[in-house]
Amino acid sequence: MKFVKNIMWVLLALVVVSCSNENYEIEYTPIAPMGGQYRIISIVDEAGTELKSQIGSSDRYVFLSNTVEYDSDKCWIRIGRYNYAASNFASINGKISCNVSDKSNMTFSGTNVENFAGNVSSSTSTFDVTGIVVENGATCPSKEVTESIAFTFTNSKFPGKTYKVTGWKYTGWPEDL
Repeated sequence: MKFVKNIMWVLLALVVVSCSNENYEIEYTPIAPMGGQYRIISIVDEAGTELKSQIGSSDRYVFLSNTVEYDSDKCWIRIGRYNYAASNFASINGKISCNVSDKSNMTFSGTNVENFAGNVSSSTSTFDVTGIVVENGATCPSKEVTESIAFTFTNSKFPGKTYKVTGWKYTGWPEDL
């Protein structure tokens, strides 16, 4: 019995010693809270025609992500979640400029950006993009409040066409898909 009691004291001592009152700061990426996955709610052409049905359901996402250099003024933009085709009008993938200094209205843009859609190693096309992310700018069907995104883009593979995209940051709730 004494042996069990001694083990209990040792375990209690380990628990007390291992507890710490340190508060660790959460480290955010340089493009937070703008970075992340966004669900496309609408994609229209200049005539106002809804085109969401013309892209695959797995391509109905926009990603804004960090650069390898961890820049605070550059990010990658990509439309499509899985195997997005370089021939699709909505397929863009390239490094653009961003401004996250005003957290309530974060902007991004790029002109003649090399388009690496299809995960190619060299670009054969370019795109232009201009957009904004508004912190807490959207209320989803789940009633979650999250970032909204709105941007226009052109793709040199489809000259003379301008597309407008709107959406919200992915919340993880099934009703927001």
